[in-house]
Amino acid sequence: MQSLNGTILDATALIDFYWLKEWEWLQQYYSPLYIAQELIDSDQLELPTRQAAKQYLMPLALSTEEMFASFLEFGIKEPLLSVADRSTIAIARHQLLVCASDDGLVVETCKAYRIAYTRTLRLLGEMVETEHKTVIEAIAMADKLIKDRGKYISPKVLTDWTISLQKYGTS
Repeated sequence: MQSLNGTILDATALIDFYWLKEWEWLQQYYSPLYIAQELIDSDQLELPTRQAAKQYLMPLALSTEEMFASFLEFGIKEPLLSVADRSTIAIARHQLLVCASDDGLVVETCKAYRIAYTRTLRLLGEMVETEHKTVIEAIAMADKLIKDRGKYISPKVLTDWTISLQKYGTS
């Protein structure tokens, strides 16, 4: 559960944690927490989400030639990745950070390059594992993301995740 050198959140993870307001837990288990400067600078974030990023996450920029080379490589190999996503993945790769994302293309790129990653449901499950939340609370949090935030989680993934939580009981 502990990160290598910290964790970098992409836009999907940032927005999820903005909705969930679980920054303290995330900081306890995945610190230090980072965000790509390119994501902070993008116009894709709503003001409250951007403010949360500035409050809880440290910005990192592409700071080495190797990072920039990876950024360019990701643009060639996965042209649908945004500038912010390419930066996030490049920074994770070269700083040995866990990449927190629910974006399918980001996750697939992380897998292809053997970059450690985590997803929101995995984090919610770890909240149960660490006894920060009950199974019922974790399921309610996932429901909140689906209903209130409008997050899409496939029914099969959601069912499999809910079944996986049964090992902790129903309390």
